Amino acid sequence: MAFFNPFRPSYLENPYPALHRLRAEDPVFRSRELDAWLLTRYEDCLEVLRDDDRFVSDGARAGGGFGEHVRGLRARSPLGEDPLFGQTDPPVHTRLRAIINRAFTPRVVEAERPAIEREAEALLSGAEPGQPFEFMAAVAERLPVHVIGDLLGLNDDNRDEVRRWAMTIMFAASDEKASAAARRDAVEAKEHLQAFLVRFAEEYAGEADRRLIRILLEAGEQGDRLSPEELLSFTVFLYTAGNGPTALLLANGLNALVQHPEQAALLRNEPSLMGDAIDEMLRWDSPTQALVRVVAQDTTIGGRVMKAGDTIFAMVGAANRDPAVFPDPDRFDITRSGGETRHLSFGYGPHFCLGAPLARIEAAAVFRPMLERFPSMYLATTKLERADTLLMRGPRRLPLVLG
Repeated sequence: MAFFNPFRPSYLENPYPALHRLRAEDPVFRSRELDAWLLTRYEDCLEVLRDDDRFVSDGARAGGGFGEHVRGLRARSPLGEDPLFGQTDPPVHTRLRAIINRAFTPRVVEAERPAIEREAEALLSGAEPGQPFEFMAAVAERLPVHVIGDLLGLNDDNRDEVRRWAMTIMFAASDEKASAAARRDAVEAKEHLQAFLVRFAEEYAGEADRRLIRILLEAGEQGDRLSPEELLSFTVFLYTAGNGPTALLLANGLNALVQHPEQAALLRNEPSLMGDAIDEMLRWDSPTQALVRVVAQDTTIGGRVMKAGDTIFAMVGAANRDPAVFPDPDRFDITRSGGETRHLSFGYGPHFCLGAPLARIEAAAVFRPMLERFPSMYLATTKLERADTLLMRGPRRLPLVLG
């Protein structure tokens, strides 16, 4: 394929036909427009995501325009030049992951289920049969934020304030055109957030409730813990990585059920399929469409030679529809199981999404009551407006009529 434009309206509406063609014609594609390699086969994406020796996550190590862009953002970031958690590489990532994993054990995550279900029920309380319901604003964009606040141990008085500080910092850190005023606001927000986290941790030092902040600041078996600066950076990361992708999982998943009422009916009648259904939602229309890696040493993928510093987009949305792995890949089928649910939407290997279990709980907490309460769900528009981004996929709004 000589030309590939992921920002065309037709691609944003439905990228999968173009990705199928790219996989068939040039599965390891060098894009001059993006100055990057695009991988669309499952096996190639898996090879890159599992090997953090040859393929690293820190974009500042890339050559060309992408690396320049990342380094420029870091130089002006209120967080300093160190990468956020998701962009770190070993040995830094190994150390941070070992500490952070203590706060995301199965026991800790499962303990959040009742609170998540209560939050979801409260957000859905405004949905009424026959009335328009804008799902993104009412539920999808709010539930992940509430869950993160609960996980941190925040209350209604400080939850919105902490989120606002974190997002102010992140917007300034990720926008190369951020104004001087926006950068000043971000520096001020950083000072407020850092002081709050230290004070909050001290206030709860003797509490039995082991909320995330306490777990991260307590020394583990090896005596290691997050520094106050690392806790600040991780809090900002948590609000960005834990908010957007989960909101889009909720939106894309519900949209898939709306578009396939027979599958919605099956799930309504057989709620034991919820786990498989969520995996199929993630596979069929992944919130994360591409994961970025940088070639650390000259290597080959699919017979193509890549140089150190080259940028790679592992197109997980395409990998999730690779017919070599998923039979009849364009069919939405919640009864897929076992090997047919090996999607890459949460990544793979050392950088597998640590919030994946929470995201699954949130999805089930939303879809189960919606299916129970509403026998039918329809889109209130003929066309969804979508964000023009290569990395993520989902609607800006999801207006529904519930029956």
